[in-house]
Amino acid sequence: MNFKTMLAALAMTAILAPAAMAQTESVDFTLSNKTRHTMITLYLSVPSTNNWEEDILGNDVLEAGESMNVSIDDGLEACVYDIRADFDDGDSVQVRRVNFCELDGEELIIR
Repeated sequence: MNFKTMLAALAMTAILAPAAMAQTESVDFTLSNKTRHTMITLYLSVPSTNNWEEDILGNDVLEAGESMNVSIDDGLEACVYDIRADFDDGDSVQVRRVNFCELDGEELIIR
């Protein structure tokens, strides 16, 4: 392999490696419910769509004032997502354009 071919291969590896890592690494954060009501669902969506993905909480709920650790390990392809939390009183809170790449290891507070 000549020098130019080896340099091109290294450049492609450097370009493709972060993309592959972003799709396989999990994002872990603490979700804190700072409202006065029980959170019954939590949805994510890419900002370019009006459709919400499946409920992250599943069968769980997050009581008022409580926190829980959340791990998203589904190979997120983008960093920025919209969030919608629904509560037992019928209200919803939407948080637009949350950067999950920056959120990893941090706390997400829903008020």
